Amino acid sequence: MPISYCVSAKKASVVTESVVGNFTGQDNVDLIVARGNRIDVQLVTPEGLKNICEIPIYGQVSTISLIKFRREKQHSLVVVTDKFNLAVLGYRDGKVITRAAGSIAEYSGRSAETAVAMTIHRSGLLAIIGYEGSVKMVHWEPGADVRHFNVRFDYPNVSDFKFVDTGDDDTVRVAFIYDDDHGKHLQFSDLNMHDKEFHTFSKQSCIAADSQVLIPVPAPVGGVIVLGANSALYKASDVNGDVVPYSCSLLKNTIFTCHGIVDASGDRFLLADTDGRLLMLLLNIGEGRSGTTVKEMRIEYLGETSVADSVNYVDNGVVFVGSRLGDSQLIRLMTAPNGGSYSVVLETYTNTGPIRDMVLVESDGQPQLVTCSGADKDGSLRVIRNGIGIEELASVDLAKVVGMFPIRLRSTTDNFVIVSLPDETHVLKITGEELEDVQLLEIDTERTTMYASSLFGPDDSELVLQVTEEEIRFMSFQKQLKIWKPTNGESVSKVSVNAIHGQIVVAARDTVYYLKCIVDEAGALDIQIVAERKFDAEIACLDISNEGDDYTKPGTFMVLALWGSFSMEVVQLSDLKTACQTNLPSKIVPRSIVATCIEGVHYLLVAFGDGALIYYVFDIKTGTHGEAKKSSVGTRPPSLHRVRNKNRQHLFVCSDRPVIIFSANKKLVFSNVNVKVVNTVCSLSSTSYRDCLVISDGNSMVFGTVDDIQKIHIRSIPMGESVMRIAYQKSTGTYGVCSSRSETKPDRVYASKNALASSQSRAKIVATRNEVNDGPPASTSSFMILDQNTFQVLHAHEFGPFEAAVSCISGQFSDDSRQYYIVGTGLIYPDESDTKLGRIIVFEVDDVERTKLRRVHELVVRGSPLALRILNGKLVAAINSSVRLFEWTADKVLRLECSNFNHIVALDLKVMNEEVAVADLMRSVSLLSYRMMEGNFEEVAKDWNSEWMVTCEFITAESILGGEAHLNMFTVEVDKSRPITDDGRYVLEPTGYWYLGELPKVMVRASLVVQPEDSTIEYSHPIMFGTNQGTIGMLVQIDDKWKKFLVSIEKAISDSVKNCMQIEHSTYRSFIFQKRIEPPSGFIDGDLVESILDMDRSVAIDILRKVSDKGWDASLPRDPVEMLKVIEDLARMH
Repeated sequence: MPISYCVSAKKASVVTESVVGNFTGQDNVDLIVARGNRIDVQLVTPEGLKNICEIPIYGQVSTISLIKFRREKQHSLVVVTDKFNLAVLGYRDGKVITRAAGSIAEYSGRSAETAVAMTIHRSGLLAIIGYEGSVKMVHWEPGADVRHFNVRFDYPNVSDFKFVDTGDDDTVRVAFIYDDDHGKHLQFSDLNMHDKEFHTFSKQSCIAADSQVLIPVPAPVGGVIVLGANSALYKASDVNGDVVPYSCSLLKNTIFTCHGIVDASGDRFLLADTDGRLLMLLLNIGEGRSGTTVKEMRIEYLGETSVADSVNYVDNGVVFVGSRLGDSQLIRLMTAPNGGSYSVVLETYTNTGPIRDMVLVESDGQPQLVTCSGADKDGSLRVIRNGIGIEELASVDLAKVVGMFPIRLRSTTDNFVIVSLPDETHVLKITGEELEDVQLLEIDTERTTMYASSLFGPDDSELVLQVTEEEIRFMSFQKQLKIWKPTNGESVSKVSVNAIHGQIVVAARDTVYYLKCIVDEAGALDIQIVAERKFDAEIACLDISNEGDDYTKPGTFMVLALWGSFSMEVVQLSDLKTACQTNLPSKIVPRSIVATCIEGVHYLLVAFGDGALIYYVFDIKTGTHGEAKKSSVGTRPPSLHRVRNKNRQHLFVCSDRPVIIFSANKKLVFSNVNVKVVNTVCSLSSTSYRDCLVISDGNSMVFGTVDDIQKIHIRSIPMGESVMRIAYQKSTGTYGVCSSRSETKPDRVYASKNALASSQSRAKIVATRNEVNDGPPASTSSFMILDQNTFQVLHAHEFGPFEAAVSCISGQFSDDSRQYYIVGTGLIYPDESDTKLGRIIVFEVDDVERTKLRRVHELVVRGSPLALRILNGKLVAAINSSVRLFEWTADKVLRLECSNFNHIVALDLKVMNEEVAVADLMRSVSLLSYRMMEGNFEEVAKDWNSEWMVTCEFITAESILGGEAHLNMFTVEVDKSRPITDDGRYVLEPTGYWYLGELPKVMVRASLVVQPEDSTIEYSHPIMFGTNQGTIGMLVQIDDKWKKFLVSIEKAISDSVKNCMQIEHSTYRSFIFQKRIEPPSGFIDGDLVESILDMDRSVAIDILRKVSDKGWDASLPRDPVEMLKVIEDLARMH
C-alpha cells in the first residue's frame, strides 16, 4: 500500500500574533511574528528588519507573549499551542533555547468557544483563558519547574480578561467584562494565591452594552480602558477611582480587533478595527482624587491598513500590522497628513490566507493555482505559480536578435545597448524611454557582435570593447582604436570577458588566448597576450571566473568544455594549465558553461544541445567537484547568462523553457519564467529602466522588471470584498467568481460594483417569510465573470436579499457543445439554522462579447447546493442532507434523475469516473457509485467513524483523502478483504491519520511542478490543498517499497533534532478529536524530512548514518550521501 508524503509547497502566511521586545539581546529591538506552526524572529536595524531565525513549533501557535523575569534584562518568549503545550524560550549565544516547557491541558475541561488568550502579570504570573469555567494560572521562575493551577471563574459571557498593573508585585488584580440579565459590568477582582480564588475588589455596573475590549494602563496610573463600539471609558482600579467616559465621531459601530502600546508610560495606544482603520488613543495623565490618573482621552485617525489582528509599535514611528485576512504591513507614522492619512506603507508581506477555494489553470503551458483568499476589504484572488514573472515595461520589434550588450559610457547608468543580428550590429542609444539607432565610436556595425561592454567601469567608463568573429576591437572616447586577431589565422569562436579588469579569454577553434587590455600613462590602448595554449580538441564553450564569482575582482581561472572528447577542464588563468579535468556524463555537444558562486557555494554548470543541464558543486581550493546533478531546461540548445537583480547575481537559462537559477538555503533552485521562448538576455539599469532585464524571443526585444526571485511566485488581485468560490472556463478565457460584499464604506472600491456590465435576479419562489421584517441584509452576494489575463470584471450578476452564492463550477453537459457556469445559491436568514430554499442557476458567457452573461436556466431547490460537480455530462449537487443528480434535457432544463439521502449535511463532493466521494458534516466520507443503467446512486462504501468533515479528494477511485474540522487529515480505502455489510456496503477502512495543525479548506488534484525525469524516487496522484493559515500543501503517493525508508529517516531526524516545545514528533502529529487519539500513521512529514536540507551537510550526514535500514527493500540506497540525494529529489516535487 502506498504511503502519503505531505509537505508544504508554501508555508503559512497568516499572522496569529506578534510582539516587540528585547529577545535576542538587552540592547536589541526584535519583532517576533507567529505564523501557523513557526515563529519568525527579526531584528530591527537602521536598514530595516533583518531575519535572525525561524523557530519551528510542534503545534499550531495560539498565542505568544514576551516576559522579563526578575533580575533579567532580556525578554523571554512564552508560546502556547492549540493543544495547550507551553514553552518559555530564550535566546543565548546566537541560539534559541527552551528554558521551560510542559503541557497545561485539562482533559476533563471543556475548551472555550473563544480563542485562547493570555495575559501576564508584572510578577511573571501567566493567566490563560482556554477552558470554560476556569482560568489557568501558570507560574515559572528561572531554574524551577513550571507550576500551574486552575482558578474557578464561572462568570457568564466574559468579553475580555486582563491583569491590572497596580505597581505591586504581590497584588494580583484582574479586570474583566461580563454580562448578565441586568446588563454589562466591569469587575476588578483580587486573586488569593493561598485559596486560589478570586475575590471581588470593585465593580462598575451597567457599563455600555457594546463594551468589548480592555486595555490595562501601566502603573503608576493603573486601571483599564474599556473600548466599546460607540464609546470608551477609563476606570481606575480603586474602589472610588476616577471614571472618565469618552465618545467621538470615530466611534460608530466600531468593532476593535487589536491594540498595542506605544509608550512604556501608557500615554498612547494604537487601535485597529474591522474596517482596517488605524487609530491612536491618547491619554492626558494628571493628578486626580485617587492619585495619578487619566484626566481625559481622545482618539485620532492615523490611516487605513489591512484588517489587523495584531499591531505593534516597533521604533522611530514604525508600526507592524499583522493580519489574518490580508497582507501584513510595515508602516511609518507621519507627523503631517498625506491625503488625509498619517501613515505610509514601507513594506508589504504577502498573505494568501485564509484560502476558501482554489482552481488549477494552465497558462502558457505552465500550471498555476488561483485562490480565493482573505476576506472583507482584504479579499483577493491570488495567482500562485512555481516560477518567476517578468513584467513588461517596453518592447521593440526587432527580429533575429542573437546578442544584447549594455554599454555605460561616461555615465553612472546604462545609456547604450549594442544589439547583434546574424549579419550586422545596431547601437541603440537610450534617452529616457526612447531608443535611437546611432553610430558609436569605432563599433563595427557590418558584422555580428559576439561580445561588447564598457571596460574598467562599471561607472563613467570611456573605453569600449567589441568582439566579432574576425577580431577584437578596443576603442576609447578619444577615438583611439586597437585591433587584435587570433595569431593562428582562425576566426574567434568563443569569448568570455571580465570587463572591470580588462581580461579576455578567446577561443579560435582549438587554441585559447588569454589577453589583457592595457591603457598606458599616455592614454594609448593595447591588447597583450598573457598566455596561449592549444588543446586536443576544438573548444565548445568557455567561461572566466574567480573565487566567489565576484565581477569586481580579477578572474583567476576559467572553465571550458571540448567538442571531441566531451570533457570539461578547469584551467588556471595565469598560465592556462589544467587544474582539473572531468569527462562529461553526456555525449551530446556542450553548448554553454559557467563557473559561478551563489550563497558561498561554487558551482560548475554545463548546458547541452539536447536541452539537458548538469551541475557540480565545486571546491575551488582543491580543484575537485562532487557528482553531477541533472536537470532538463528545454528541448533546444540552452545558453547560460549571468544576470543581476536587486544587487544579487543569478543565472538565466535561455531556451524554449527559460529558467532562472538561484540559491535558497545554499541549494540551487530552478524557477520557470513566464515567457515561452528566450533566445538571449542581458541585465540593464538605465535612468528609465532601473534594475531590469532585456530579453529577446527572436521577434522582439522586451524590457521588463523581474518579480522577487523566489520559488513560489504570488500575484495579488485585490477585490475589495470576500471571494468565496472560483471556477475557470477555458473556452471563453474567463473566471467565474462568487463574492460577498458588506458596504460599510460608500467610498470603498468593490469589484462587483465596477464591472463593465451588470444584471440582477432573485429567486422566483413563494415567500415563506416576510423579508420586510428581517431588516437590511448584512451583505450582498454576486457572481462575477473576470478576464483570464487582465482580471477585469466583465460582468457582475447580483442576487437578491439574503441570497448567497455558495458554489460554482464550469462544465459541459451531455449532447451540448456549450460550456456553462453553474452557480448554487441559498436563502440564508440570520435566525434560521438550516437553509430551506436555494437555486441552481446555469449561466452562459457570450464567446464574442464576453461582457454578456445570459441566464439560461434556473432551478429552485430545497436547500443550499453546497457543492456542484459534473458526472458523465450530468450535474451532481450536494443539497443539504442529500446528493442529487440532474440531467440536462434538450430543452436546456435540469431534470432530477436520482437522489441519495443518507447524510447529515453533505459539505463537499468529488467525482472520479462513475464514483462520487461525499464529505459529510459529521459522518466522515462515503463513496457513491452512479449506476447508469438503473439510473440511481449506490452507496458502495462508508467510513463508520464520526469525523467532522470540511473537504475531501480522491486519491484513486477506491481511496480518499479527508480534511477534518479539528485540523486533522486522514486517508481511507475500500476494504474488499472484509465482508460486505448487511445492507450491501463495503467499509472505507482508515489507512492513515495525521494532525495537520491547520484547517484544510480545499483540495484539488494538481501539481505545479512536472516530475523530474532523473528523480531517484517516483511519486503519483499529487493533491494540493489550501488552508485557513494560507499554506499551500502537497500530498503525493509513494510506492510501498519506500515506506520503511522514509519512516526511518523521519524518525532519525525527529530523534536528533529536538523541538523547542520538548514534545515528541509522534505526539505532535497525533490525530486528536475530543477524547479520541490516533497515533500518526500512513503519512510522512515532508517538512520534517526536508528540513535536513537546511542543516550543515556534515550534520545531515551524521544524522543519516543513524538511520536503521532494517526491513528495507534491497534496491534502496544505504549510503548517507545517496539518501540525501533522495531527499533532494523529494524537495524538487514542489
